[in-house]
Amino acid sequence: MANFAERLDLALSKRGCTGAQVAAALTTAGIPITRAYVSQLRTGKQTNPTLHVLQALAAYLQVSVGWLLGEDYLESGAAQDLQVRAAAIGVSASGLSDGSLGLLREVVDLARRAEGLSGAPAPAGELPAAATLDQAQRTALGGRLRSLRQSARLAAEEVEFALGRGVVAVGPLEEGLLDPAPATIARLLTLYGVAVPQVREHVLALARGERDPGWYDAPTVPLLPAVTYALEERAAVIRTYQAQVVPPLLQTEEYARAAIQVAGLAVPGVTTVDDAVATVMTRQELLTRNGGPVLWAVIDESALMRTIAEPHVQAAQLDALIQHAKQPHISVHIAPLDDPAYLPRTGPFTLLRFADADESDLACAHTVDSDELVTDQAAIEGFHQAFAKLSVITTTRDETLDLLHEHRARLPR
Repeated sequence: MANFAERLDLALSKRGCTGAQVAAALTTAGIPITRAYVSQLRTGKQTNPTLHVLQALAAYLQVSVGWLLGEDYLESGAAQDLQVRAAAIGVSASGLSDGSLGLLREVVDLARRAEGLSGAPAPAGELPAAATLDQAQRTALGGRLRSLRQSARLAAEEVEFALGRGVVAVGPLEEGLLDPAPATIARLLTLYGVAVPQVREHVLALARGERDPGWYDAPTVPLLPAVTYALEERAAVIRTYQAQVVPPLLQTEEYARAAIQVAGLAVPGVTTVDDAVATVMTRQELLTRNGGPVLWAVIDESALMRTIAEPHVQAAQLDALIQHAKQPHISVHIAPLDDPAYLPRTGPFTLLRFADADESDLACAHTVDSDELVTDQAAIEGFHQAFAKLSVITTTRDETLDLLHEHRARLPR
């Protein structure tokens, strides 16, 4: 009869597992062990693992506890052995956290689907491993995870290795074929370097089935801008300051194309001008819907004078601004070039306020190559103060219309 060390070495060899992988997987599941300890068990230098370690090893290696301890079984009794091994996995799950149980069930569900078996009902009182997502949610989530993995320059095999053998099947997940456990998605986000809480929550809310996919969840919209656009959709008040060009929410399509071209793709992460223009136009739809936000835009007068397109494009943009300035839910103000009383040290930025009084304001700093979401309340207060000072020195509503007409009169009709 083979001893424990020999059986462990055989199982590790057949599964192609290293001691480091086993140690990482068991530690993640709540049973912390080291690679050195696994090596000592494998070589027989340690011979008395605890029951929890023994059960976890058996479950990870897909063998029964009895077999691992050296008991023999007849190969001809394959069905019986499968039942024993399945029971061993069930026993080994005892004591695991909710997150680890979710990961385990995801693996079981994936294996059952792969072998054409129907899903097993969850025992009464047991927490589900994952929300039941519809196909649109699975597709959007899979596409987002694929783009994050590619941005991190990781192969699917590297991701599966990093998370531990059997934890996640990257291919089916990215193809929208799985309802993944939120705990798995959280680990993937960490692996992909997604650390900002609001950004993580944007993805996790989709994984939990708590929201439907929006237009910003399309693969052509990178994650960071997508989060900003999703927050923009929920905002009750949007305050924005632009010094170089007309704010995107107020741009005409032709002017948007010109602004994107001179800035070298003004929508961070979007690779084609057409996609960037489409994104700008789609964002503007929130201003025309019932119950949409109030927009307060401060534009430096130099943006109205800067020639970034043909005269007819500039003229059409000024005509559009005049119409926007007449809307009750849009407030357009201009920071004058002549004798300005205040000039902010920052570049363009946007402030978002939400209907829920308990939800804190957020800021978005529009930097050279990205939109940076600002969540620190002290920093946000600084942006609020800058916007308040700008508001004091800008034109009133009537003065705005007069100044827009003045600039428009300089262009051919």
